[in-house]
Amino acid sequence: MSPGKTTTVTFSGENLNGAEELWTSFPAKVARVPSDKTNDPGSGKVTFQLSVPKDAPLGIGAVQLTTTNGASDLFLFMIDDLPNVTKSGTNKTIASAQELKLPVAVDGNCEETGFDYYSFRAKKGQRVTVEVVANRLGSPLDPVVRLLDAAGKELIYCDDDPAIGSDARFSFTAPSAGRYLIELRDIGYQGGPKYHYRLRVGNFPLAGAPFPLGARQGAGTKIIFVGRNMEGVRPINLRVPENATRMPLNVKFRGSQGSGFVTLAASQFPELIEVEPDDTPETATKVLVPSVVNGRFARPKDRDWFEFPAAKDQRLVFSGRTRSLGSPCDLFVRLFNADGKQLGEADVSGANEGTLTNKFNEDGAYRLLVEELNRQGGPDLVYRIQIEPFQPGFTLSVETNRVEAASNGSFEIKIAAVRREYDGPITVSPVGLGDDFAVENNVVAEKKNETTLKVKLPARVEAGQLLHFNITGKARVGVADFETTASTMPALKKLFPLLRYPPADLDGMIALGIKAAASNADAAKKRE
Repeated sequence: MSPGKTTTVTFSGENLNGAEELWTSFPAKVARVPSDKTNDPGSGKVTFQLSVPKDAPLGIGAVQLTTTNGASDLFLFMIDDLPNVTKSGTNKTIASAQELKLPVAVDGNCEETGFDYYSFRAKKGQRVTVEVVANRLGSPLDPVVRLLDAAGKELIYCDDDPAIGSDARFSFTAPSAGRYLIELRDIGYQGGPKYHYRLRVGNFPLAGAPFPLGARQGAGTKIIFVGRNMEGVRPINLRVPENATRMPLNVKFRGSQGSGFVTLAASQFPELIEVEPDDTPETATKVLVPSVVNGRFARPKDRDWFEFPAAKDQRLVFSGRTRSLGSPCDLFVRLFNADGKQLGEADVSGANEGTLTNKFNEDGAYRLLVEELNRQGGPDLVYRIQIEPFQPGFTLSVETNRVEAASNGSFEIKIAAVRREYDGPITVSPVGLGDDFAVENNVVAEKKNETTLKVKLPARVEAGQLLHFNITGKARVGVADFETTASTMPALKKLFPLLRYPPADLDGMIALGIKAAASNADAAKKRE
């Protein structure tokens, strides 16, 4: 979908009767295309038109369809400023390659054991960027791309990109004027309608991340962009909104069409940038608590030291972020006292990007040593570590991000709690549904770790409606009130199993699809 334009989107599947509403996570005007012979829910297809504002941020968004049978899963879409075409379907050989006029983006899918071929013409010295967006759209496709010259000779082979995962992308400069070919397939030769992709070809930066990776809420900051093919990209100055937790940013070459896209994190704490030289304990960058430190491994075997004060019996939490924000590095973080004795080492297992909690036995100065796990270096290897006091409390999670119920009906959601030095009761509630939704079993009992929340719908809701809500948990922890929102990341990872870091904007959001009440005959059949 392109900003400032209207895009027609057709959904195919079952149970599409009564499809009237399409929700989008991005600003858009949505209109249902009236049914005809080619757009009849009874035939398994329904069509909408989406008009996206000119100023809509580029990147990955989500849509969700609701019918009188309930709500669909989330579908990931890309908001893109490149002109759009559709795969021809006959481009299975070099001889039948689909001709492209740059810049352009192609929506297609790979077939099992098959190849897709595209061709374009370039002048000598022309810079061309090629990017496949598939995994980031929730597709099971693991793309492999080859660039060939007109004679079929391989010029570039591209598989995974360290900054974005299993999607493939590269930039090259045409050695001579002429025709070039792009060959695209799945690494395991899998295929089918679900193996969809968006092939982007033009002249745009392969941005991986901003630096620093984050900024303080309500504050101004200067941002540079890191990645490959970044020559000519200028820094920007911006102010982060007061309530923002992240900001989508677009980056492009001056005078070109087509953009890269990254995400800037935001926090309530002061944001600091490492000061070089800081590769010895004596030259450590001094930081405050709480704060967020931003740094980069400018060269191989680079080491960054940070020094901070801590009081006796104080507990601090150190949380690192790299790959979830587009940086292709892994952190190796260690904590030392003033005498150089190691006190702890961060956990980097699974999707954990480096976390460490430590209780200090005495007042004094302490130091944090940050290294790249594999001792790599480069301008795009950036990181972010949040330092904050340990807070007793809990986290909540659910394993579903959509439920269905009829008017006057009910639904249930199992809520799991992970406690942090708090054993008391936790009151949970759905936020965003209205006061006339009745709840039962809305307390995680003392020293228990789960409850099954039951919510009864009022009579006013109608079949075909789509409502979104969050589940919050509240408790009195010590002398302070504690509140948190339940994460739906377990559900998102089931929905997009190959996507290591599903879109953070979708975390916590639960869809309620209002379905039609069962008829007497349906109810009797169900009882049988």
